[in-house]
Amino acid sequence: MSQPTYSALSGIPGGRVSYSDSTWQPIRNHFGITAFGINAYTAARAGDSIIGEHDHADPGVEPHQELYFVHAGTARFVVDGLEVDAPAGTFVSAHDVTTRRSATALADGTVVLVIGAEVGAPFEITTAEREDLASAGFATNPA
Repeated sequence: MSQPTYSALSGIPGGRVSYSDSTWQPIRNHFGITAFGINAYTAARAGDSIIGEHDHADPGVEPHQELYFVHAGTARFVVDGLEVDAPAGTFVSAHDVTTRRSATALADGTVVLVIGAEVGAPFEITTAEREDLASAGFATNPA
């Protein structure tokens, strides 16, 4: 039996990505998880973009469902035009790949976890994640 691995969020290295003002922490990569994607975004200040506006409808983009969890602070999500103010402890989902979604910090130090995967498909590390890892100076784990 393998031993569990663990880390506080503060122990997972972070970096910058082009679509967010927040620090991106590639949790999936840190632990070498291969079943689903999970990342954290930490906004230094209220007003910082956490999740840039996007959807997963383009055939060239991975058609992920995404679940967001506000770990700390408060974030304002806009999901297909509906504003949702989400304090710590709140989940926000985007089931449909055509759903436009974004999030902005309403408080300093807001942390949002993002969990995602494609329905009915084996998980693969996406091209976008590989590009984000490279731009932030991380090696892809597993390669």
